Amino acid sequence: MVKVKIEGLEAVTKGLKSKKTDMQKVSDLVKKHGAGLSDKTQRNMLSQYRGHFEGNKFVKPTGATRRSSVVQIEDNGLTAKVQPGTKYFPYLEYGTRFMAARPTLGPAFRIEAPLFEGDVKKLIEE
Repeated sequence: MVKVKIEGLEAVTKGLKSKKTDMQKVSDLVKKHGAGLSDKTQRNMLSQYRGHFEGNKFVKPTGATRRSSVVQIEDNGLTAKVQPGTKYFPYLEYGTRFMAARPTLGPAFRIEAPLFEGDVKKLIEE
């Protein structure tokens, strides 16, 4: 399983609580950007996973990894998880010695993370 942990969340939480920020707004942001990460990941998968050859025969993609890439909201709405559920997803994302990497989650995260960070900063400054 691939895990990404963002450091410094304690300071953000402290800042939000000190300004008496409505935690429902924070939860809404987490849901919005979690869904955005899931959508971007699935769109990337549509373009990256086009099928492969097994010998001389072309095998179409099943879409199992894309379908398994859904957002899960936890911790009273303060955590959003997007983790494709197929056991072979890390091989697709990072590649192997026999197969080139076809990253989908990483690029989506690099796009969505700054958007989330900007929205949290706006919420703190309110």
